[in-house]
Amino acid sequence: MSNSKLTPYVLGGFIGAAFAMILSFSMGWIITSGAASANVSEASAQAVKAALVPVCVHQFNAQADAAEKLAALRELGQWKREEFLTEAGLASMPGSDSTVRGVARDCAEQLIEAKS
Repeated sequence: MSNSKLTPYVLGGFIGAAFAMILSFSMGWIITSGAASANVSEASAQAVKAALVPVCVHQFNAQADAAEKLAALRELGQWKREEFLTEAGLASMPGSDSTVRGVARDCAEQLIEAKS
């Protein structure tokens, strides 16, 4: 084949490859390592939170004055509820000083919904 007959095929191959790459990345068929890392971090944070919320609810209900504290919790605003549970040490795993973001909020929601 001569050069003039081969040029459209080569050009079509490059355009097709570029189109396939753009389509693959934009449709999410291929993801970068940064996006994969972000997805894994978010999924693990959600899993930890899902595991700790029942612990928080159990710790709250195991208190001797749980009914009084629940009444006090209901009267607080949404942001104050999180502070209330965090300061009481209920939003962290027993023996740990650190809290996981969102555990206190979800725990407060479950406590209020369960006892309504």
